[in-house]
Amino acid sequence: MRISLFVLFSLLYVNSFGQGKKEDVLYLKNGSAIRGNLLNNNDQQVSIQTQDGTIWVFSKADIKELKSEDRFRNFSYKTKGFAHFSELGPLVAGKTTVEGVTTAAFSFQTINGYKFSQAAMLGFGTGVDLYATQTIVPLFASFRGDLTNKGTVLPFYFIDAGYGANITQDSQNGEDFKGGLLYAAGLGVKIPFNRSAGFLLSIGYRYQATKSTRGTDEIDTKYRRLAIRAGFFL
Repeated sequence: MRISLFVLFSLLYVNSFGQGKKEDVLYLKNGSAIRGNLLNNNDQQVSIQTQDGTIWVFSKADIKELKSEDRFRNFSYKTKGFAHFSELGPLVAGKTTVEGVTTAAFSFQTINGYKFSQAAMLGFGTGVDLYATQTIVPLFASFRGDLTNKGTVLPFYFIDAGYGANITQDSQNGEDFKGGLLYAAGLGVKIPFNRSAGFLLSIGYRYQATKSTRGTDEIDTKYRRLAIRAGFFL
């Protein structure tokens, strides 16, 4: 629980930090605009340093106005079209095995789909969930959307549902493994790093049902996990 609260707080902090980032913008009378960090502003001239480190000095007579604006992002927000997500990370949980012991787990998944609007993307995904005692290949539909399209950090939600195919090798004592229902939901943030792609961080709840049979005995195993993921998007 402490891990989940820490991750959630980190996501919210990153989001609020990204939304509030400002830069100085110097508008010139010739129609040009210089973006950067204001170094000096006196009665005769103004100096500003751009992101590449260059320092520009202008006479007050050449300046139309000086503003503080949200930082310009070299990112073209996609409202419609192809969308891709690749994510990996731990599946954190408590006692979920038949024996009631805590097990480690790790997950990777990739999703491809179509974005209909800011708030709606429908895709289909697969990957692999590596539990300590079983290996699952998830096959699922994913519904996702961005909560805003403003700022340098974009919060999003996701809802996944489908079937987990159990590919665990049958044991020598005759135990046979089967898959079952899976679903997941959560929140995350997307951090663009170029005009069409970026990093992502997310946290959510993930449920996976499986079965195992040994002779006439059938055992249901339910994996209830906190999924913490990092990855990239297109």
